[in-house]
Amino acid sequence: MSLLGARSAVVSLGASCQTARQIRLHAPLLAERMGEALAPRSFPLDWMFAPPDAVARLLRSETRIPAEPGELVAAQRPFWPRHGVWLWHDPMEGDGAAGDFAAMQARMARRWDRFVALRSLERRVFVLSNTQNNLARLPDIAPQRLDFRLDARRMRAVAGAVQALFGAEGTEVLFVAYASRLAPDARGCGLPLAVLEPDTTDHEGDGAQWAAALGKLVTPRP
Repeated sequence: MSLLGARSAVVSLGASCQTARQIRLHAPLLAERMGEALAPRSFPLDWMFAPPDAVARLLRSETRIPAEPGELVAAQRPFWPRHGVWLWHDPMEGDGAAGDFAAMQARMARRWDRFVALRSLERRVFVLSNTQNNLARLPDIAPQRLDFRLDARRMRAVAGAVQALFGAEGTEVLFVAYASRLAPDARGCGLPLAVLEPDTTDHEGDGAQWAAALGKLVTPRP
């Protein structure tokens, strides 16, 4: 889960659930940095596989929730081709029965409402990472091409989409990546970036490296 306070929030932008997991695990560090108590809350990109291009596209879209079950492809978990995102933690029992789908829509609507409401906060920190190791397996099973690499264009597209929703003031977009999933121009694009060494976990991530990355990227509240 991401973290929400009275004046600030630290929120995952994907590209997988490792980002939200590590934000939640480092709640004490982030609360100290943000200068207030932060509580775990679910946001829409906490629980998706969403490549950077898909994140930017989804944030700029007026359609962020599928309208009917036919928009989704059954591929182990619901896949939404319109935006190229995998709703990995929103399985629908009974092959997408109407009640199941409606419940999923309601969950997504609550998360998006909470996300948009971040406009009222003084400080919003968004984090996107591509360091979940099992991302490497997804291209072999995905219904369409998924590319989790970060380059300057993609990073700027994500940051631009976030700022289009929330404005530049009080908004920070941070990136955490493996060097092997970075294009050469990513390091010099002017956006905050931490580069991690590969770890041996499947999806969890290296807590010590994440602590160092968040400690570096999330500056203390003045």
